[in-house]
Amino acid sequence: MLDSINILFAVAYSRAGLESVHNSNTVPPNTHIHSQLAVIVPCYNVERYLQRALDSAFAQTWMNFHIYAVDDGSSDKTLQILKSNASRCSFVSQPRAGAAAARNRAIQMSDTPFVAFLDADDEWRPAKLERQVALLKQDPTLGLICSRCSVSEPGLERYAGPALPGVPSSGRLFEHLVRDCFVFTPTVVVRRTCLEEVGLFNESLAVSEDFNLWLRIAARWRICFLPEVLAITHKRPGSLSASIAPEKRLQNGVASLKDVRSRCSELTPTETSALRKALAQRIYFLGAYLLSIGAAQRSRAQFLSALELRPTHWRAMAKVGLSFLPTGICNFLVDWKRKLVNRATARNSSRLAPGDAA
Repeated sequence: MLDSINILFAVAYSRAGLESVHNSNTVPPNTHIHSQLAVIVPCYNVERYLQRALDSAFAQTWMNFHIYAVDDGSSDKTLQILKSNASRCSFVSQPRAGAAAARNRAIQMSDTPFVAFLDADDEWRPAKLERQVALLKQDPTLGLICSRCSVSEPGLERYAGPALPGVPSSGRLFEHLVRDCFVFTPTVVVRRTCLEEVGLFNESLAVSEDFNLWLRIAARWRICFLPEVLAITHKRPGSLSASIAPEKRLQNGVASLKDVRSRCSELTPTETSALRKALAQRIYFLGAYLLSIGAAQRSRAQFLSALELRPTHWRAMAKVGLSFLPTGICNFLVDWKRKLVNRATARNSSRLAPGDAA
């Protein structure tokens, strides 16, 4: 039966074309499967990791969900792995369109009241959905719930959550989120009503498309952060985030916040101010990168844009001056400052007692 459903989806989407998915701001109903939660799994060349991700979903202590996966133009055995799990998930294959488009298409395949996100190279802890869905059912004012996650890299494991102190566990957290992105995609469960209100992932963004959506939700809804670790995200050399060039990554970060600024008119004055400061900082980082690679004139334009948003940004002021210096002198001063910062950091680290360092 599910194999037939998958074929029907493929035929329907091949007839409609990808235009029905791109830039969609609505979630059309589809009632072919009765469950409370959709697990959204975008896939691109993940044959080594996909089964681990799916198994972590199948191992959940709360099972009223269905998996919707999109093979985003993979050239390895990703599609074969999805076919081998066809009795427990629905999937389609499409030409390469990016993570945002793949997630959007999977969301549109479903009609559940709750939506969760699981990237194909990540995994969940067993009690994740049980914990989060229970809280969403208890409090209808919560639009999104997330948690801390474990970040696994070769030879290293760390725990990720809010980097800045004082972030409340729940409430209107836009002001905190725009300064410190503490929402990690594989930890998220969101109410479908949120997506119907604010739209889906912005497909024009190669990265930061998830941050953009979480901000648009936080602009309208209360969100909740759980301090427990409910997901594991794996960093790997071949992932999308690792392959994006630094300038493009920074440009997408700026575009992400500009999009939020243009679409979220309901922000309070305090939230608007926080967004303006965060955007100025992103633009400054882009300018600093451009200055470091010798693109002085382009960097100057970014610093001046940052100063328009935040006239007291003294680092942008200083680097406007640096951008007028000859490239060799400018690079010397930037390197000199970097060495000073590294030395200061090393001294501070060496002063920590063993117990402090732990």
